[in-house]
Amino acid sequence: MPGTDEPTDGTTGGPDEELPGSEPAGPEAPAGMSEENAAERVRMERERRGWSTGELAKRMTEAGYPINQSSVWRIESGEPRRRINLNEAIGFAKVFDLPLEDLLGPPTSPEEKIMQELADHVVQGYRLAAQGAEFTTKALAAAEKYCQDFPHNRKRLRGKIAIGLSFEYRRYAPTPLVQEFLRGGKMPSEPVHTDE
Repeated sequence: MPGTDEPTDGTTGGPDEELPGSEPAGPEAPAGMSEENAAERVRMERERRGWSTGELAKRMTEAGYPINQSSVWRIESGEPRRRINLNEAIGFAKVFDLPLEDLLGPPTSPEEKIMQELADHVVQGYRLAAQGAEFTTKALAAAEKYCQDFPHNRKRLRGKIAIGLSFEYRRYAPTPLVQEFLRGGKMPSEPVHTDE
């Protein structure tokens, strides 16, 4: 359709007027960053979310970066591909919740993306477990100090902790430190830090 590929953000002189294969004037983009990468990344991110080109155009427009469906298709698949202006690149990065550098960088394959997400989840789980272990250690040190200050309440406090933890045992095994505390063993007098 004639005229449907004109930018709808008020810019004039469309990128479609450039000759195929022509290079833009000015300094080169940082190593690894290119408009070709951005076009491929737009397609990959759109497909990963299950959006149509129309849905992406709608989301871009709602975010304040108007573009039509035909322009999205030509950016992704045109021969030659339609150029992406700076305003559109910023909009794509915002809609996909990506840093602009990631949008312009080499595209990540779906397999790499999945592997990175899995690795991130493992690291996050480790971090949460380490934070939980540190929190538990501090809480046990505080409980031990209470027992030292009020030895007549030692047995009752251990009983309360044991009852509270009995519900957790169904899902998680008690840590050695908790087991030692409940048995009446020696606790650290200062919280143990797990930070490296």
